[in-house]
Amino acid sequence: MRHPATRTLLLTLLLALAACRDPKVEVYQIPKEPDAPPAQVAAEPPHPGMAGAGDMANATVATADGPSLVWTAPSHWRTKTGSTMRKGSYAIGPESGPAADLAITAFPGNVGGDLANVNRWRAQLQLSPIAEAELADVLIPMEANGLKILVTDILGGTADNPQRMLGAIVPFNGATWFFKLVGPDALVAAEKPAYLAMLQTVKTSAPAPAAAAQPVAAPTAPAPTPMPPAAADMAGTAVRTAGGPDLKWSAPAHWQNIPASGMRKGTFRATGADGATAELAITAFPGDVGGELANVNRWRGQLQLPPITDAELPAAITRLTAHGLKIAVVEFTGGTAAAPQRLLGASVPVDGATWFFKFTGPPALIEQEKSAFLAFIQTLQTP
Repeated sequence: MRHPATRTLLLTLLLALAACRDPKVEVYQIPKEPDAPPAQVAAEPPHPGMAGAGDMANATVATADGPSLVWTAPSHWRTKTGSTMRKGSYAIGPESGPAADLAITAFPGNVGGDLANVNRWRAQLQLSPIAEAELADVLIPMEANGLKILVTDILGGTADNPQRMLGAIVPFNGATWFFKLVGPDALVAAEKPAYLAMLQTVKTSAPAPAAAAQPVAAPTAPAPTPMPPAAADMAGTAVRTAGGPDLKWSAPAHWQNIPASGMRKGTFRATGADGATAELAITAFPGDVGGELANVNRWRGQLQLPPITDAELPAAITRLTAHGLKIAVVEFTGGTAAAPQRLLGASVPVDGATWFFKFTGPPALIEQEKSAFLAFIQTLQTP
Protein backbone atom coordinates (compact mmCIF):
# COMPACT_ATOMS: atom_id res chain seq x y z
CA MET A 1 0.00 0.00 0.00
CA ARG A 2 1.42 3.34 -1.04
CA HIS A 3 1.92 6.11 1.44
CA PRO A 4 -0.59 9.04 1.09
CA ALA A 5 2.30 11.48 0.77
CA THR A 6 3.54 9.59 -2.30
CA ARG A 7 0.13 9.84 -3.99
CA THR A 8 0.03 13.56 -3.25
CA LEU A 9 3.46 14.06 -4.81
CA LEU A 10 2.49 12.13 -7.96
CA LEU A 11 -0.70 14.17 -8.34
CA THR A 12 1.25 17.43 -8.00
CA LEU A 13 3.72 16.37 -10.71
CA LEU A 14 0.89 15.42 -13.10
CA LEU A 15 -0.77 18.81 -12.64
CA ALA A 16 2.51 20.61 -13.26
CA LEU A 17 3.07 18.67 -16.48
CA ALA A 18 -0.45 19.47 -17.68
CA ALA A 19 0.08 23.16 -17.00
CA CYS A 20 3.22 23.14 -19.11
CA ARG A 21 1.12 22.12 -22.11
CA ASP A 22 -1.14 25.22 -21.89
CA PRO A 23 -0.68 27.78 -24.68
CA LYS A 24 1.79 30.45 -23.67
CA VAL A 25 0.58 34.06 -23.91
CA GLU A 26 3.32 36.64 -24.45
CA VAL A 27 3.09 40.42 -24.57
CA TYR A 28 5.65 42.12 -26.76
CA GLN A 29 6.65 45.73 -26.25
CA ILE A 30 7.77 47.79 -29.21
CA PRO A 31 11.36 48.93 -28.70
CA LYS A 32 12.28 52.61 -28.77
CA GLU A 33 13.31 53.95 -32.15
CA PRO A 34 17.07 54.13 -32.63
CA ASP A 35 16.64 57.07 -35.01
CA ALA A 36 14.74 59.44 -32.76
CA PRO A 37 14.21 63.10 -33.70
CA PRO A 38 17.01 65.60 -33.08
CA ALA A 39 18.01 66.06 -29.46
CA GLN A 40 17.07 69.73 -29.59
CA VAL A 41 13.39 68.82 -29.70
CA ALA A 42 11.68 67.98 -26.44
CA ALA A 43 10.23 64.48 -26.14
CA GLU A 44 6.52 64.05 -26.59
CA PRO A 45 4.43 63.80 -23.44
CA PRO A 46 2.15 60.79 -23.05
CA HIS A 47 -1.13 61.16 -24.85
CA PRO A 48 -4.14 60.76 -22.55
CA GLY A 49 -5.58 57.29 -22.83
CA MET A 50 -2.60 55.80 -24.66
CA ALA A 51 0.11 53.63 -23.22
CA GLY A 52 3.47 55.30 -23.44
CA ALA A 53 2.99 58.13 -25.97
CA GLY A 54 6.18 59.80 -26.99
CA ASP A 55 6.68 59.24 -30.71
CA MET A 56 4.72 56.03 -29.99
CA ALA A 57 8.03 54.57 -28.83
CA ASN A 58 7.74 51.97 -26.06
CA ALA A 59 3.99 51.73 -26.68
CA THR A 60 2.18 48.42 -27.06
CA VAL A 61 0.30 49.79 -30.08
CA ALA A 62 0.56 47.96 -33.38
CA THR A 63 1.17 49.91 -36.55
CA ALA A 64 -1.60 49.96 -39.11
CA ASP A 65 -1.97 46.89 -41.32
CA GLY A 66 -3.64 46.49 -44.69
CA PRO A 67 -3.01 48.49 -47.88
CA SER A 68 -0.15 50.92 -47.59
CA LEU A 69 0.80 54.33 -48.92
CA VAL A 70 3.68 54.96 -51.27
CA TRP A 71 5.45 58.17 -52.20
CA THR A 72 8.39 59.61 -54.11
CA ALA A 73 11.00 61.41 -52.03
CA PRO A 74 13.42 64.09 -53.28
CA SER A 75 16.74 62.51 -54.27
CA HIS A 76 18.73 64.78 -51.96
CA TRP A 77 16.95 63.33 -48.92
CA ARG A 78 19.01 60.50 -47.43
CA THR A 79 17.09 57.31 -46.68
CA LYS A 80 17.75 56.11 -43.13
CA THR A 81 17.67 52.54 -41.89
CA GLY A 82 14.10 51.58 -41.06
CA SER A 83 12.99 50.96 -37.49
CA THR A 84 10.21 49.06 -35.78
CA MET A 85 7.80 51.96 -35.71
CA ARG A 86 8.57 53.84 -38.92
CA LYS A 87 7.19 53.20 -42.38
CA GLY A 88 9.87 55.50 -43.75
CA SER A 89 12.72 57.62 -42.42
CA TYR A 90 14.90 60.33 -43.98
CA ALA A 91 17.77 62.59 -42.94
CA ILE A 92 17.81 66.00 -44.59
CA GLY A 93 20.63 68.52 -44.54
CA PRO A 94 24.36 68.29 -43.87
CA GLU A 95 25.83 64.90 -42.95
CA SER A 96 27.81 66.63 -40.22
CA GLY A 97 26.02 69.13 -38.04
CA PRO A 98 22.34 69.67 -37.25
CA ALA A 99 20.07 67.92 -39.73
CA ALA A 100 16.31 67.56 -40.10
CA ASP A 101 14.52 64.26 -39.57
CA LEU A 102 11.46 63.02 -41.48
CA ALA A 103 9.56 60.25 -39.72
CA ILE A 104 6.69 58.45 -41.47
CA THR A 105 4.48 56.37 -39.18
CA ALA A 106 1.02 54.82 -39.25
CA PHE A 107 -1.31 53.77 -36.43
CA PRO A 108 -4.81 52.30 -36.22
CA GLY A 109 -7.67 54.72 -35.64
CA ASN A 110 -7.28 58.48 -35.27
CA VAL A 111 -4.68 58.40 -32.46
CA GLY A 112 -6.74 60.72 -30.26
CA GLY A 113 -7.95 63.08 -32.98
CA ASP A 114 -6.49 66.08 -34.79
CA LEU A 115 -6.38 68.37 -31.74
CA ALA A 116 -4.53 65.81 -29.63
CA ASN A 117 -2.06 65.11 -32.44
CA VAL A 118 -1.32 68.80 -33.05
CA ASN A 119 -0.90 69.50 -29.34
CA ARG A 120 1.43 66.51 -28.97
CA TRP A 121 3.59 67.99 -31.74
CA ARG A 122 3.43 71.44 -30.12
CA ALA A 123 4.63 69.96 -26.83
CA GLN A 124 7.68 68.57 -28.62
CA LEU A 125 8.58 72.14 -29.58
CA GLN A 126 7.99 73.40 -26.04
CA LEU A 127 4.77 75.20 -26.98
CA SER A 128 1.55 75.34 -25.01
CA PRO A 129 -1.51 73.49 -26.33
CA ILE A 130 -4.12 75.23 -28.45
CA ALA A 131 -7.89 75.04 -28.07
CA GLU A 132 -10.35 73.35 -30.42
CA ALA A 133 -11.45 76.76 -31.71
CA GLU A 134 -7.90 77.49 -32.91
CA LEU A 135 -7.43 74.20 -34.76
CA ALA A 136 -8.89 75.38 -38.07
CA ASP A 137 -6.30 78.17 -38.21
CA VAL A 138 -3.30 75.82 -37.95
CA LEU A 139 -4.40 72.76 -39.95
CA ILE A 140 -4.47 73.44 -43.67
CA PRO A 141 -6.40 70.95 -45.83
CA MET A 142 -5.05 69.72 -49.13
CA GLU A 143 -5.66 66.70 -51.37
CA ALA A 144 -3.36 64.37 -53.26
CA ASN A 145 -4.38 61.42 -55.40
CA GLY A 146 -7.75 61.11 -53.69
CA LEU A 147 -6.30 61.36 -50.17
CA LYS A 148 -7.32 64.08 -47.71
CA ILE A 149 -4.29 65.58 -46.00
CA LEU A 150 -4.06 68.08 -43.13
CA VAL A 151 -0.78 70.01 -42.94
CA THR A 152 0.58 72.14 -40.12
CA ASP A 153 3.71 74.28 -39.75
CA ILE A 154 4.87 74.82 -36.17
CA LEU A 155 7.73 77.04 -35.01
CA GLY A 156 9.03 76.64 -31.46
CA GLY A 157 12.09 75.59 -29.53
CA THR A 158 14.07 78.32 -27.80
CA ALA A 159 15.26 81.79 -28.80
CA ASP A 160 18.83 80.57 -29.29
CA ASN A 161 17.80 77.27 -30.91
CA PRO A 162 14.56 77.70 -32.88
CA GLN A 163 13.09 74.44 -34.16
CA ARG A 164 10.45 73.98 -36.81
CA MET A 165 8.11 71.13 -37.62
CA LEU A 166 6.13 70.38 -40.75
CA GLY A 167 3.51 67.75 -40.04
CA ALA A 168 0.94 66.02 -42.22
CA ILE A 169 -1.97 63.88 -41.05
CA VAL A 170 -3.40 61.42 -43.59
CA PRO A 171 -6.42 59.26 -42.67
CA PHE A 172 -6.35 56.04 -44.70
CA ASN A 173 -8.07 52.67 -44.48
CA GLY A 174 -9.09 53.01 -40.82
CA ALA A 175 -5.64 54.19 -39.79
CA THR A 176 -3.78 57.51 -39.60
CA TRP A 177 -0.46 58.17 -41.29
CA PHE A 178 1.88 60.89 -40.03
CA PHE A 179 4.63 62.63 -42.02
CA LYS A 180 6.67 64.65 -39.50
CA LEU A 181 9.66 66.75 -40.58
CA VAL A 182 11.47 68.42 -37.69
CA GLY A 183 14.79 70.21 -37.36
CA PRO A 184 16.46 73.64 -37.29
CA ASP A 185 14.09 76.43 -38.34
CA ALA A 186 16.08 77.67 -41.34
CA LEU A 187 16.70 74.17 -42.71
CA VAL A 188 13.09 73.02 -42.43
CA ALA A 189 11.86 76.30 -43.96
CA ALA A 190 14.21 75.78 -46.92
CA GLU A 191 12.92 72.22 -47.39
CA LYS A 192 9.25 73.19 -47.22
CA PRO A 193 8.67 73.26 -51.02
CA ALA A 194 10.25 69.81 -51.35
CA TYR A 195 8.17 68.52 -48.43
CA LEU A 196 4.91 69.79 -49.93
CA ALA A 197 5.89 68.39 -53.33
CA MET A 198 6.52 65.00 -51.70
CA LEU A 199 3.06 65.06 -50.10
CA GLN A 200 1.59 65.55 -53.56
CA THR A 201 3.12 62.20 -54.59
CA VAL A 202 1.56 60.22 -51.72
CA LYS A 203 -0.89 57.63 -53.05
CA THR A 204 -2.42 54.29 -52.15
CA SER A 205 -0.95 50.95 -53.05
CA ALA A 206 -2.58 47.54 -53.28
CA PRO A 207 -1.68 45.16 -50.41
CA ALA A 208 1.85 43.98 -51.02
CA PRO A 209 4.95 42.81 -49.15
CA ALA A 210 6.39 45.33 -46.74
CA ALA A 211 9.21 46.20 -49.13
CA ALA A 212 6.69 47.50 -51.66
CA ALA A 213 5.45 50.06 -49.17
CA GLN A 214 8.86 51.65 -48.70
CA PRO A 215 9.59 55.08 -50.18
CA VAL A 216 10.79 55.12 -53.74
CA ALA A 217 13.85 57.28 -54.26
CA ALA A 218 13.43 59.71 -57.10
CA PRO A 219 16.21 59.66 -59.70
CA THR A 220 16.24 63.44 -59.70
CA ALA A 221 14.94 65.99 -57.24
CA PRO A 222 11.38 66.80 -58.22
CA ALA A 223 10.55 70.40 -58.87
CA PRO A 224 8.00 71.72 -56.38
CA THR A 225 4.56 70.79 -57.65
CA PRO A 226 2.21 73.76 -58.01
CA MET A 227 0.09 73.72 -54.89
CA PRO A 228 -3.67 74.21 -54.86
CA PRO A 229 -4.91 77.21 -52.87
CA ALA A 230 -5.28 75.13 -49.71
CA ALA A 231 -1.67 74.01 -49.87
CA ALA A 232 -0.38 77.44 -50.78
CA ASP A 233 -2.02 78.58 -47.57
CA MET A 234 0.85 76.86 -45.77
CA ALA A 235 3.28 79.56 -46.90
CA GLY A 236 3.35 81.32 -43.56
CA THR A 237 1.41 79.35 -41.01
CA ALA A 238 4.15 78.85 -38.44
CA VAL A 239 2.48 78.67 -35.08
CA ARG A 240 4.80 81.15 -33.45
CA THR A 241 3.09 84.51 -33.96
CA ALA A 242 4.73 87.36 -35.77
CA GLY A 243 7.42 89.31 -34.02
CA GLY A 244 7.92 93.04 -34.27
CA PRO A 245 5.61 95.76 -33.02
CA ASP A 246 2.07 94.85 -32.06
CA LEU A 247 -0.97 96.70 -33.33
CA LYS A 248 -3.06 98.86 -31.04
CA TRP A 249 -6.84 99.18 -31.09
CA SER A 250 -9.82 100.43 -29.14
CA ALA A 251 -12.63 97.89 -28.70
CA PRO A 252 -16.32 98.73 -28.15
CA ALA A 253 -17.16 99.00 -24.47
CA HIS A 254 -19.87 96.33 -24.66
CA TRP A 255 -17.46 93.68 -25.99
CA GLN A 256 -16.06 91.40 -23.30
CA ASN A 257 -12.27 91.18 -23.31
CA ILE A 258 -11.23 87.52 -22.96
CA PRO A 259 -7.65 86.82 -21.77
CA ALA A 260 -5.44 85.93 -24.73
CA SER A 261 -4.34 82.30 -24.95
CA GLY A 262 -2.33 80.04 -27.21
CA MET A 263 -1.55 81.80 -30.47
CA ARG A 264 -4.02 84.67 -30.14
CA LYS A 265 -3.07 88.31 -29.81
CA GLY A 266 -6.52 89.10 -28.46
CA THR A 267 -10.05 87.73 -28.03
CA PHE A 268 -13.35 89.57 -27.60
CA ARG A 269 -16.90 88.30 -27.13
CA ALA A 270 -20.16 90.03 -28.02
CA THR A 271 -23.43 88.83 -26.49
CA GLY A 272 -26.88 89.38 -27.97
CA ALA A 273 -30.14 90.03 -26.13
CA ASP A 274 -31.11 86.38 -26.59
CA GLY A 275 -27.85 85.17 -25.02
CA ALA A 276 -26.23 84.24 -28.35
CA THR A 277 -22.52 85.03 -28.57
CA ALA A 278 -20.04 85.98 -31.28
CA GLU A 279 -16.27 85.81 -30.93
CA LEU A 280 -13.51 87.98 -32.36
CA ALA A 281 -10.16 86.17 -32.67
CA ILE A 282 -7.04 88.25 -33.35
CA THR A 283 -3.92 86.47 -34.61
CA ALA A 284 -0.69 87.40 -36.41
CA PHE A 285 1.69 85.31 -38.51
CA PRO A 286 4.94 85.92 -40.40
CA GLY A 287 4.65 86.52 -44.14
CA ASP A 288 1.43 86.63 -46.14
CA VAL A 289 0.19 83.18 -44.99
CA GLY A 290 -0.30 82.09 -48.58
CA GLY A 291 -1.84 85.29 -49.90
CA GLU A 292 -5.32 86.81 -49.89
CA LEU A 293 -7.01 84.12 -51.96
CA ALA A 294 -5.75 81.30 -49.75
CA ASN A 295 -6.73 83.16 -46.59
CA VAL A 296 -10.22 83.97 -47.87
CA ASN A 297 -10.77 80.38 -48.96
CA ARG A 298 -9.60 79.07 -45.59
CA TRP A 299 -12.26 81.20 -43.90
CA ARG A 300 -14.86 80.06 -46.44
CA GLY A 301 -13.91 76.47 -45.71
CA GLN A 302 -14.57 77.04 -42.02
CA LEU A 303 -18.14 78.02 -42.96
CA GLN A 304 -18.49 74.96 -45.23
CA LEU A 305 -18.49 77.16 -48.34
CA PRO A 306 -16.73 76.28 -51.60
CA PRO A 307 -13.56 78.16 -52.52
CA ILE A 308 -13.67 81.11 -54.87
CA THR A 309 -11.32 81.77 -57.77
CA ASP A 310 -8.75 84.50 -58.18
CA ALA A 311 -11.10 86.21 -60.65
CA GLU A 312 -13.84 86.31 -57.98
CA LEU A 313 -11.57 87.69 -55.25
CA PRO A 314 -11.91 91.45 -55.96
CA ALA A 315 -15.69 91.30 -55.60
CA ALA A 316 -15.35 89.48 -52.26
CA ILE A 317 -13.03 92.06 -50.64
CA THR A 318 -13.78 95.55 -49.37
CA ARG A 319 -10.59 97.59 -49.03
CA LEU A 320 -10.16 100.16 -46.25
CA THR A 321 -7.34 102.22 -44.80
CA ALA A 322 -6.79 103.27 -41.19
CA HIS A 323 -3.82 105.20 -39.80
CA GLY A 324 -1.69 104.25 -42.80
CA LEU A 325 -2.64 100.56 -42.66
CA LYS A 326 -4.18 98.74 -45.63
CA ILE A 327 -7.08 96.52 -44.55
CA ALA A 328 -8.96 93.87 -46.55
CA VAL A 329 -12.43 93.05 -45.18
CA VAL A 330 -14.64 90.10 -46.17
CA GLU A 331 -18.07 88.87 -45.10
CA PHE A 332 -19.54 85.39 -45.59
CA THR A 333 -22.59 83.49 -44.38
CA GLY A 334 -22.46 79.70 -44.26
CA GLY A 335 -22.63 76.86 -41.78
CA THR A 336 -25.66 74.58 -41.91
CA ALA A 337 -29.41 75.12 -42.11
CA ALA A 338 -29.69 74.12 -38.46
CA ALA A 339 -26.72 76.21 -37.33
CA PRO A 340 -26.00 79.07 -39.76
CA GLN A 341 -22.84 81.09 -39.13
CA ARG A 342 -21.56 84.40 -40.39
CA LEU A 343 -17.99 85.64 -40.56
CA LEU A 344 -16.60 89.15 -40.73
CA GLY A 345 -12.88 89.02 -41.38
CA ALA A 346 -10.10 91.54 -41.83
CA SER A 347 -6.47 90.97 -42.84
CA VAL A 348 -3.82 93.63 -42.24
CA PRO A 349 -0.21 93.38 -43.51
CA VAL A 350 2.21 94.97 -41.03
CA ASP A 351 6.02 94.88 -41.12
CA GLY A 352 6.39 91.58 -42.97
CA ALA A 353 3.59 89.88 -41.04
CA THR A 354 -0.16 89.53 -41.49
CA TRP A 355 -2.72 90.22 -38.77
CA PHE A 356 -6.14 88.57 -38.89
CA PHE A 357 -9.35 89.76 -37.21
CA LYS A 358 -11.98 87.01 -37.48
CA PHE A 359 -15.45 87.72 -36.05
CA THR A 360 -17.83 84.74 -36.15
CA GLY A 361 -21.24 83.94 -34.73
CA PRO A 362 -24.96 83.68 -35.54
CA PRO A 363 -25.89 85.77 -38.62
CA ALA A 364 -28.34 88.03 -36.77
CA LEU A 365 -25.82 88.88 -34.06
CA ILE A 366 -22.98 89.48 -36.52
CA GLU A 367 -25.26 91.79 -38.53
CA GLN A 368 -26.11 93.64 -35.32
CA GLU A 369 -22.40 94.00 -34.44
CA LYS A 370 -21.17 94.79 -37.96
CA SER A 371 -21.00 98.56 -37.46
CA ALA A 372 -19.11 98.05 -34.18
CA PHE A 373 -16.65 95.71 -35.93
CA LEU A 374 -15.99 98.18 -38.74
CA ALA A 375 -15.55 101.02 -36.25
CA PHE A 376 -13.13 98.82 -34.30
CA ILE A 377 -11.11 98.12 -37.47
CA GLN A 378 -10.79 101.88 -38.05
CA THR A 379 -9.01 102.24 -34.67
CA LEU A 380 -6.12 99.93 -35.67
CA GLN A 381 -2.72 101.58 -35.61
CA THR A 382 0.94 100.80 -34.99
CA PRO A 383 2.50 101.92 -31.69
